[in-house]
Amino acid sequence: MDLFRDAILHPGPPQDFALQTVQLAIKPQVKLVQDENQLLENILRTLLQELVLAAVQSGQEIMQYGLSIDDGDTRPGQIPRLLDIVLYLCEKEHIEGGMIFQLLEDLTEMSTMRNCKDIFGYIESKQDILGKPELFARGKLVMLRTCNQLLRRLSKANDVVFCGRIIMFLAHFFPLSERSAVNIKGVFNTSNETKYEKEAPDSSSIDFNFYKTFWSLQESFSNPASLTPALTKWHKFASSLMVVLNTFEAQPLSDEGGNAINLEDEASNFSIKYLTSSNLMGLELKDPSFRRHIYVQCLILFDYLKTPGKNDKDLPSDTMKEEIKTCEELVKKLLEMTPPRGNEFLRSIEHILERERNWVWWKRDGCPPFEKPPTEKKLAQDGGRKRRPRWRMGNKELSQLWKWADQNPNALTDPQRVRTPAIMDYWKPLAEDMDESAGIEEEYHHKNNRVYCWKGLRFSARQDLEGFSRFTEHGIEGVVPLELLPPDVRSKYQAKPGDRSKRAKREETKGSLQQVEESQEIPASETDVDGSRNDPDASTAPMETDAIMASGSVSQGGTPTPEDNQKQSSDIDVGLEAGQIEADTEAEPGMVDGETDADVDLDVGT
Repeated sequence: MDLFRDAILHPGPPQDFALQTVQLAIKPQVKLVQDENQLLENILRTLLQELVLAAVQSGQEIMQYGLSIDDGDTRPGQIPRLLDIVLYLCEKEHIEGGMIFQLLEDLTEMSTMRNCKDIFGYIESKQDILGKPELFARGKLVMLRTCNQLLRRLSKANDVVFCGRIIMFLAHFFPLSERSAVNIKGVFNTSNETKYEKEAPDSSSIDFNFYKTFWSLQESFSNPASLTPALTKWHKFASSLMVVLNTFEAQPLSDEGGNAINLEDEASNFSIKYLTSSNLMGLELKDPSFRRHIYVQCLILFDYLKTPGKNDKDLPSDTMKEEIKTCEELVKKLLEMTPPRGNEFLRSIEHILERERNWVWWKRDGCPPFEKPPTEKKLAQDGGRKRRPRWRMGNKELSQLWKWADQNPNALTDPQRVRTPAIMDYWKPLAEDMDESAGIEEEYHHKNNRVYCWKGLRFSARQDLEGFSRFTEHGIEGVVPLELLPPDVRSKYQAKPGDRSKRAKREETKGSLQQVEESQEIPASETDVDGSRNDPDASTAPMETDAIMASGSVSQGGTPTPEDNQKQSSDIDVGLEAGQIEADTEAEPGMVDGETDADVDLDVGT
């Protein structure tokens, strides 16, 4: 104990000598065991009692005992010094973490309420250290017991500020989901009984029946749960409440009278309970603050009754719901009419009740924790997920166009802006990507750009129909002009020799057809010999003619008429936009990937 007495008078910070003092006093091997912790706790509690006794005998304040009178000495008193040493040892886990809480509890029990204010000020100053997880888990119950004992010793009428300090400390010290402070069962403080006069005095200037009816409402306000099971009690309460509300409505307060009473100045002299003397009833009814308290009590009661409980028995009946709705609308109307700033006051009360409703639902769900574990970001295989860029105008193209127009006002009206690029220039970047010697990675190829591919297909359909036809077999890379491709890549997309012979046969067939058309005209009825097999929309006569002419014989019944040829050309023209394709004079509608329609029919037949 003498070692700790000397440590209290040491001028340096606790971390310089605290651990050495414990090692000299207990001489542990490595870490204090249970018996050594108990021995150290007994030594510290005994030393604390001696210091408190010495402070009382000297007539000094407990937290200021041993304080130096020198101006240059800023050391605290001996008791705060002892608490700082123990707190440091607990924080560094040199001793048991709950020891500091035990000393604080002993100190408050040995002190008067005047000294307890200074002790609690020390607790508030060390709130961050006491709230650390390693200390909070060991001493939260002791701290809760200490604060509750202080609240029991304090006067609710005279020590309102000190009680508020303790409650605010508990609210910050304990987490929001702490079950010891949420009143899960919803128990009401029925001990708060409002006493009023039961018999009428000899001389009274007010209606005593109204007086009894008014103050009898406090019995139901203090215990709203008693109204739900017994309907008779609810009907009695509802009738009494309507009498009071009708009286308030019949005697409204004027704006001049409400503004004359400054509620902010009145708050300094505010009392938590109103006097119930019948002689004061007339003055209280003229007080807007008094009326507001009654209205707020009504809204709290209605909000409780409307909230469904855990059991079906707690639910109000349909008749009761209608009466609650009627009374609630009347109360809100009167509260809004009560000066000053009745509308603002009503909005604030509704907001508070909404938060209270959420609080009640949270408790009925079992007080689930509010803290959520942080979500782990899923990293891609390449090391991280790329964030999509955010463009000012929605996408890259519009943003660049807007930027160019801002820098150059004539950018949008420039005639060179609207022009179609040459097919060779447009496909050149993709051709460079296809060259393996360039070493361009697959993910950076232009074929991955959907906008680029879509534009290129439209250009090829207008300027390079032969390359456009290769899209079906080879994809977007087959549309690139062969002249742009390297020799090793070009062979992959060039037409096969068999395809070239088929094209030559097709050209020969087309020339024969033109000669037949010029030499003779056959009625349409004769060309429909095989009409039962022909398609009305796309005539198969040219397909059959191609197959016959390719073998060297053309039948008169398979010769297409000029009307059929005109119909075919019109069907082709309908499916294409005007001006989009510069048709090749040697192109034939029946050509599919270098094969004639006759070849397609033969493949289907087989």
